[in-house]
Amino acid sequence: MNKRIKFSIGIIFVLIGIIIMGYLFRLDRFGSSKISWVDCIKINNSIYYSDYVREIVEGNLIDEKIEEVRFNISEKVTNDRYRFRNGDATFLKEKTEIYSLKTEDKAIAVKIDEAYFIYKIDDKQG
Repeated sequence: MNKRIKFSIGIIFVLIGIIIMGYLFRLDRFGSSKISWVDCIKINNSIYYSDYVREIVEGNLIDEKIEEVRFNISEKVTNDRYRFRNGDATFLKEKTEIYSLKTEDKAIAVKIDEAYFIYKIDDKQG
């Protein structure tokens, strides 16, 4: 074979190698993608959502502590296929206290600093 053919075959193999390596080492295969989160928390297999502007709950409506946030998703998860588990929250810090409410079954309160904020089940989510 002449040098030109050998050079062309070599270039083809290098390009095929680059394509294969690009596929094997894609960033999305390792879960590093940009995710937009909504402010929510999963407790007792239900997901509760906060409004864009958090709504304060009066202290006399707070019942008993039911849980604490166990895992902050927005700080630790980059895989868009992640499945929420009980105790997971998108923006609340770990150890944030979660309370039931005396007046509502489809809502909970979270304690942030010394204030309580409401999170509600979105009935439209199915």
